[in-house]
Amino acid sequence: MKPQAAPLGVLALLVAVAADGRDLSAADFDWHASLTTERSEGLHQLQLGQEALLAATESGLRDLRIFNANGEALPMAPLPAGAPAATEHGAPIALHMASLPNSPQAQQSALAEYALRWVRDRERTTLEIGTGAPKPDQTREPGGYLLDLRPLKDKQGELLLHFAADAPDYANTATISGSDDLVSWRPLASGPLARNRQLGDAVVERSTFDLNHPPAFARVQWPAGAAPKLDGASFREQLPARVAPAPRTALELAALQDARWLIDVPVGLPLTRIMIHVAQPNQALHVELLCPQYGAVLPDRRHLLRELSSRTSPEPWFACARDIEVFRADRAGEWVENAPIAIPGRPMRLLLQVVDPKGYRGPAPSVEAEWLPVRIAFLARAPGPYQLAVGHEGAEEGPRLDLAGMLPRDDAAGMHLPLAQVAQIAPANAVQAATRTTALARTQARWRWSLWAVLLLAVVALAALAWRLARNIRSAGG
Repeated sequence: MKPQAAPLGVLALLVAVAADGRDLSAADFDWHASLTTERSEGLHQLQLGQEALLAATESGLRDLRIFNANGEALPMAPLPAGAPAATEHGAPIALHMASLPNSPQAQQSALAEYALRWVRDRERTTLEIGTGAPKPDQTREPGGYLLDLRPLKDKQGELLLHFAADAPDYANTATISGSDDLVSWRPLASGPLARNRQLGDAVVERSTFDLNHPPAFARVQWPAGAAPKLDGASFREQLPARVAPAPRTALELAALQDARWLIDVPVGLPLTRIMIHVAQPNQALHVELLCPQYGAVLPDRRHLLRELSSRTSPEPWFACARDIEVFRADRAGEWVENAPIAIPGRPMRLLLQVVDPKGYRGPAPSVEAEWLPVRIAFLARAPGPYQLAVGHEGAEEGPRLDLAGMLPRDDAAGMHLPLAQVAQIAPANAVQAATRTTALARTQARWRWSLWAVLLLAVVALAALAWRLARNIRSAGG
């Protein structure tokens, strides 16, 4: 045996590993689809659909790739949650408004007379803005406006000041003060108050101010100078933002003994809450949810089912949601159900069990998962078309994209990036998945045989060295 045998064996092993270490392509993944993009190249955004998330086999979507026509994996990164929904307002609420005198003394006198006429008791509140006080001299410009905000109790929105149709152009700063008794005043808002007639008689106005839970009255004032010619005011209440319902996906259940069901949670699904539905109308059940212990390594599903059904080993679970009542009841012609349940962490499996399983012979409930939409950004590089691929066990993380300097400050969520959308999903190919599984098994077998070969070569080399050393010792002794 030559001393070069061991190095040659190691070299053969490295060649075998290198031959198998080729780059992944879209065909190596269980699920892939073609994409359409608004532009041929550049930064794009893509919202992942349910099919792509369910096909993932690695946590954190590590096995997600986007390829161009050359088979190059493009750099990508997750995008933060989308921008909040646009603010919506209700119909304008007309407000009573009265002009105030220009002289400070006369203005204080007018406010004092309004305050004297404001009668408050348990049954009524009486005050008419615009009557009961001396009207300002119409030949002089007003020194301010008094607004009645009593209809706006506990409301939040924006105050609009309306210029008269024949009002001249105006530009100044308005200050709005508030009061509950027409005596003590506090600042509410300030900002530009402007009217500008453009070419073609187009009028641009800036006369909107945010008001949150305003007091009973408000006073509009401005610095010394010309007064704005206003003929009214209104308020638009800010409506609660309409939140789109979270997407839901049905989860697979495996029945165990004693009214228990094992729930599989897809690895790539960003689970937030689950919804448990009873199987029959007008039914109620007390159940609890068990989550895997933190840090516990669960066996594969078949072994786990066997252990849970036979109870031959301790169950690696803890109760993460107790005393849950699930129901579906007819309430005066309206069907009502229990609320979704928040789940801590991102468990891969859940165990649902009836609290008192004695005598329960009903069908299994159904379970849906609520999950957060997932958006990613990727840097498209020609040539196209581009392909989205996911579903490869053991895949290393692909090229990453650092978005810190790529997104502008006014679009930190990337909502204005060009859109990419799934155009066509490749049909499921069971033969392809089986081929890839076979190839993976062959690779693992190759590794095992290669390691055994290296060990055998090492043993042979050591034996050869020992034999040569022994022969040299015998020759020296003879």
